[in-house]
Amino acid sequence: MKVFNDPIHRSISLPKHCVDVIDTPEFQRLRNIKQLTAETVYPGATHNRFAHCIGVCYLAGKVIEHLRNKQRELKITEEEVKCVQLAGLCHDLGHGPLSHKFESVVNRLLPKGKKWEHEEASVLMVHHLNRENKKIGLTQVEVDFISDLISGKPPKDEVVRYKRYQERRFLYQIVANKDNGIDVDKWDYFARDSHYLGLSNSFDLERIIPFMRVCRCVREGVTTEEICYRDKLVLDLDAMFAVRWDLHYRAYQHRVVKLTESMYGDALYEYFTVDAKKTSPEFGRMEDVIKDMSIYRQIDDQIFGTIARSKDNKAQDIIERIRKRELYECIGEFMDADSKNVPGDNDIQSKLKSIPRLQPYCSEDNLLIINHKYDYGMKEKNPLKHIFFYTKDNDKKGILLEDEKMPPTLPAKIQLRDVRLYTRIPVTKEELPGIKKTVTEAILPPVSEEELTGIEGTGLETIVPDRTPSKSPSPPPSDASNAPSRPEKSKGKRSPISQDEAAGKKRKLDYEKKGN
Repeated sequence: MKVFNDPIHRSISLPKHCVDVIDTPEFQRLRNIKQLTAETVYPGATHNRFAHCIGVCYLAGKVIEHLRNKQRELKITEEEVKCVQLAGLCHDLGHGPLSHKFESVVNRLLPKGKKWEHEEASVLMVHHLNRENKKIGLTQVEVDFISDLISGKPPKDEVVRYKRYQERRFLYQIVANKDNGIDVDKWDYFARDSHYLGLSNSFDLERIIPFMRVCRCVREGVTTEEICYRDKLVLDLDAMFAVRWDLHYRAYQHRVVKLTESMYGDALYEYFTVDAKKTSPEFGRMEDVIKDMSIYRQIDDQIFGTIARSKDNKAQDIIERIRKRELYECIGEFMDADSKNVPGDNDIQSKLKSIPRLQPYCSEDNLLIINHKYDYGMKEKNPLKHIFFYTKDNDKKGILLEDEKMPPTLPAKIQLRDVRLYTRIPVTKEELPGIKKTVTEAILPPVSEEELTGIEGTGLETIVPDRTPSKSPSPPPSDASNAPSRPEKSKGKRSPISQDEAAGKKRKLDYEKKGN
């Protein structure tokens, strides 16, 4: 056993098989991979994947030991304990610089139709780590089992491995739970990220673990053994998902965090596209890098120092702009985009690039579209409806809670999307208002008559006819001073508002009614 002093979990004791993995170049690389890209807004958010993975390993061991001690009938083996711990320790080995943003950079560099996720590199890195470090000594069966625990489930064509998943599904829900999103990975980063961001965290995992147990459940017509929670914990689990929403809203999806993250991504992309073959001076083609772990393990956040010193002027300039806080200019902003029928990225691109006034700001190379998405972890689905609970009277069978037992604190809409548009080239202050207006008019659909009905008594009765700009400019003021006159205050009536404002306020009222 070796003891680590952790600011989140205090003293952590890890067994030798975990310490052996920690003391490898592949794992030590995580010291140079930051957990978040929020440092530009939250200066204290400088923690790394190294500490996070140790925390996840500790929690994974804590959960499986709890299940083994509480339910001897499960016959959890030493090998299963070992592999669950190592899956927690190694689950983020495949992360690159910028963490999750690196995935989108890689996918921009790959041929069309190909998609890559960091879990693929994590699995490859586990195999590479075991092969290159003889002291690890894992069997092929153990390496495959750890890989499946990291992925959340094995491939269906791997008959023996998939059978184990069907029979021991609860083991695959500890590190990467694909069924409802409750796993030790989230438990650690909720606590760790909140700590370093300086945000409060109302979720108490110490209350959850004692009430975890494996029960027989029926999911989609198939009987399985899954991790279940005592029914009285529904509010605690709701608090967990609320913390996730809050972290995304205040930090992960913060407009400046997402923008600087995208600019770093642009610099990385430019560094890997210095010639027509999309190769970097030091690492070669990204398509080859993500397959060769001996090269991939050399790439971490220090690459941005390399870029800053490189001869690639385009990538260099982007890094310099970030350091000077000369960020891309926002030319369009659409909150709660789905309720306003804001189209997807491809439609936005095609609409804007066809408008002469928006060139070259909205050309394919210069327009940056950032989607900010907030949800409970399962997009538009409510994860609480996918969690099995047990009752005080029956702790053998898992049940799904009925709607009337759902927490009253749930939002009316589980998923929200905000969209912001940026241009990669500089815009003058004089041009910006006109560009923003043109973008808004091109993206927002006209407000229908149906959307404007039923607003009597809501204070939205007074509406101006249309927000489409007139073809001829308004005449200048006739008075000699050219000073705009102060509008007269209406007696007992609200000032006129636009159709867009009226429709937006009506949607807000509908949203609040649903929430009640």
